Amino acid sequence: MMEKRSVVFISVLGTLGGLLLAIGMCMCLLPEWNAFTPGVVLAVIGAVTLLSIWPISRKASGKGIPHFTGLHFAAILLGLLGALALGVGLVHCLQTVTTFGLAVGIVGIVLLLLAVLVGRKAAGKSAIAFNGKRVLACAIGIVGALIFGAGMCLTMVWGSAYLIPGIIVGCGGLLLCVLNMVLRLNNGSKAP
Repeated sequence: MMEKRSVVFISVLGTLGGLLLAIGMCMCLLPEWNAFTPGVVLAVIGAVTLLSIWPISRKASGKGIPHFTGLHFAAILLGLLGALALGVGLVHCLQTVTTFGLAVGIVGIVLLLLAVLVGRKAAGKSAIAFNGKRVLACAIGIVGALIFGAGMCLTMVWGSAYLIPGIIVGCGGLLLCVLNMVLRLNNGSKAP
């Protein structure tokens, strides 16, 4: 069980990293902002901030440095390819939904799910057991992701009049996603 101070720090770091990544993505994907290069820099800073949560949470929970095997690297590769495919699919569906964009996005989601399964196998964990707490945490995570996506749509698709409301809605969704992680960590559940 982590100390409250560590949970708060990880939550703040996750929210900050998610915001930086999302704003950087908006800067890259909206041509009228004319901010592609600064957007890439901001998105990379956000991604690095989010990636730093893993070693920090391991240290805070008293775990040591993990031993990496070929399966760990396969899970990382699947995750990166899945995220890339999902991003390409989203970009192709940004203005007009296309069959190619949907297909590539779905392939990305499948690769990300495979990365979770391979990662669990690499860590020597059994299949994911479902109980009330896990289902609640997953439901909160799904709702948070949907609200976060709605905020991004408000910001990116529906025009500059919705920029501030989109950021506020996106922050609310991001906080729910972070709450999902905190619930899982505090209930003794380990992240997949």
